Amino acid sequence: MSTPLSPEQRVIHFLNRTSFGPTPGTVQRVNRLGVRAYLDEQLATENIADEAVEARVATLKTVRMNSRELFDLYPPPKVAQQRGMAMAGPMNAPRFIIYELQQARLLRAVYSQRQLYELMVDFWSNHFNVFAAKGADRWLATQYERDTIRPHALGKFRDLLLATAQSPAMLFFLDNWLSASPNSAAARNPRNQRRRGINENYAREVMELHTLGVDGGYTQEDVREVARCFTGWTLRRPRGDAEFYFEPRLHDQGAKTVLGTRIPAGGGIDDGLKVIDLLAHHPSTAKFIATKLARRFVADDPPVSLVEPVAAV
Repeated sequence: MSTPLSPEQRVIHFLNRTSFGPTPGTVQRVNRLGVRAYLDEQLATENIADEAVEARVATLKTVRMNSRELFDLYPPPKVAQQRGMAMAGPMNAPRFIIYELQQARLLRAVYSQRQLYELMVDFWSNHFNVFAAKGADRWLATQYERDTIRPHALGKFRDLLLATAQSPAMLFFLDNWLSASPNSAAARNPRNQRRRGINENYAREVMELHTLGVDGGYTQEDVREVARCFTGWTLRRPRGDAEFYFEPRLHDQGAKTVLGTRIPAGGGIDDGLKVIDLLAHHPSTAKFIATKLARRFVADDPPVSLVEPVAAV
């Protein structure tokens, strides 16, 4: 039988779960306000002044740049040579971008007063993970965290799911930007060597890791149908000013069936949007996300009695 936590241990446990670790100042604040009032305060991030940490982060110039600026200043070695740029060392290499992104995360974890918000940025960055060292993502990862994850960290799951699906970093990481219906005119173009068929990477990951979970009730046929729905979800200028766009000439215009739901032919970009809505509101997604949240905020093995009401919400 476990021994009940003392009041001091409860505060420490609470701060360990809802922040990057307790400090004397936060312990005192929780003791003064109480757990619930402190949590309400942390949820109202717009009311928490955080100028000190932002001033520290502002010294890292790459975190403010878009992908085009980053590619121009930190090109790959071959491009740098073509431009006659001197690569004097790691400060000029693309990996410096990732170094400063990691520095910004560390500074915010240590110094931010918005601890719950920063914890959720970290939570969703891991949940919707992209590999920053893969190709163009070396220049896209900074924008991904800043413009996709951070604005939605305490928002609605559906909005975050859609934002990641349309993020250049995610489209590149899971190769959906190359996915095309093999029957489309663009895929049959002999000059278009890369767009030769449907890529299932994103379709599989969006169900297995982002929404339903590995035991969420989907089949390989669902993976294929979801991949068809997301054909044409691509991007412009992956090594420049990257942005999402829908290319109807790459899209599979036929009817699809996803998780038993029929998606009529001719839907265009709406096929993917319907999948986003279907996955975001699916009971398996609610259970999967609720379990992960309960594991992060309460216990490594959260009880069903906790997970179920969270999933219901």
